[in-house]
Order: sequence, then structure tokens, then C-alpha cells
Amino acid sequence: MGLSSPNRIVWLYFAALRRSVLDLDSSNGDDERKGNIAICIMLAVSVVEAFLNVLFRVAISEPEFASKAPSILKDLESRKSLDFKLKDWPARVFGKGLDLEAPRIEAFFALKERRNGLMHFTSSHESLAVPGIGIDGLADTSVFDDLTPSDAATALEVAEDMVGELLRLRGIPEAQIPHALHAWTGRVSS
Repeated sequence: MGLSSPNRIVWLYFAALRRSVLDLDSSNGDDERKGNIAICIMLAVSVVEAFLNVLFRVAISEPEFASKAPSILKDLESRKSLDFKLKDWPARVFGKGLDLEAPRIEAFFALKERRNGLMHFTSSHESLAVPGIGIDGLADTSVFDDLTPSDAATALEVAEDMVGELLRLRGIPEAQIPHALHAWTGRVSS
């Protein structure tokens, strides 16, 4: 069994995401670059879920939130969806839910939807006709083809911001948020 601090996995995933964003320029060609951008988007959403799981697992071990332990542990065991955890856990444990209309929260849910489009891609069945030629069975890959390097950097920023919002709900004072973000994500305050 490997034991470490609760933030270790989250920190390492954020470090991998940050490296991936920085390494985009070393991609060989546009398709490889877009593939790496897609991976950044997928990892950005995944690292927020890992953080969420750890944050609440740690919180329920504290006396203030211990009464919520059985239900959170049950949710963790049954692998509740990310949407469920984001919409339910903060209010259930901390007494205050996420403001789903706040720009940072909306940005995360938009990122998650984009990730879903990439991860749960299903082929369409498009036809293309030009004089003398008809092609049937083409897939609309615009969800992939429209990716740009700025999408990867944005994914990192949105993930870090979402962690910050969850830390605020946890009760971390605003003045300590930059330090807490550094501890969990490696984000360096400017």
C-alpha cells in the first residue's frame, strides 16, 4: 500500500496537465497537436473530479462534517457521477451549494460538455456530393477539428478556478485561496 498526503494525486495530475499544455508546441503536426489538446481537456475535467473526491473524503473525517460520512462514502463507493457530486455534495456537507450561474462554474460545466463531446464521440453518417462523386458514411469530427492550443490553456485555467471555487465553499478564507490552490494544484500566485 502506498501512503501519501491527500493532495499528492491531484498535484501530480495538475502537473501532468500543465506539462501537456506547455508541450503542445512539440507536437508533430496538427492532428497530434489536436489529440494532445483533447487529452488536456479530458485531464482537466478528471483532475477536478479527483480533487472533489479527495476534498470531501478529507472533510468527512473532520468532526464538523462526520455526520455526512456514511452518505458520502456510499456515493464514493457507488461512483456517483461528477454532475451529481458537484450539485449535491457541497450543499449536503458544507451547507452551501455551487452557484451554477457563476461564470467560473458555468465555464467548468461547458468544459465538461466539451470533454463529453470528445470522449463520448459517436460517428455521424454524413454524405458529400460534388459533381461526379458521392461519398456516404463520413463522420462529423468538428468537435476535434475545431480544437486550438488556447483550448488546452483554458482547460487548465478553468480546472484551477473550479478547485478554487470548491475551496471557497469549504470555508477557506479568500486571502488563503492562492496558497490553497498552490498546495492542491501547483498554481503559482501572480
